[in-house]
Amino acid sequence: MDDTITLLWIGTSHESGGFSSLLKKSGYNLITAADVPAGVEAVRKHPVSLIVLENEISCIQGELAAVRLKSAAPRTPILLLCEPLDSGAPQAFFVNLILGLKAGPELLLRAVSTLLPRQSARKTAS
Repeated sequence: MDDTITLLWIGTSHESGGFSSLLKKSGYNLITAADVPAGVEAVRKHPVSLIVLENEISCIQGELAAVRLKSAAPRTPILLLCEPLDSGAPQAFFVNLILGLKAGPELLLRAVSTLLPRQSARKTAS
């Protein structure tokens, strides 16, 4: 069986922020999509372990986009990158973790490793 962990990154800052090369150096396979419809198509075609979703408008808009992704991949965790401009905004229910769009690489890697399912632990238990 293939133990490669595949991340789907929906948005554009994976290249400009240097996250693409960082994630690949950390052993992750990275699939990218420019927008949510392309991301939904990607999760239907590829087994994805984690979705990283960017939303520059707001965290609430990001959560609305996450609803579409959850319908296509209900068990896949979603990391939302957004800027929470509304301090009174309710907590997101369809994402597993929210980070600011300007989060540093170390914080992003920590968030990714926190959200990934512990598949290797289950495989070695038998």
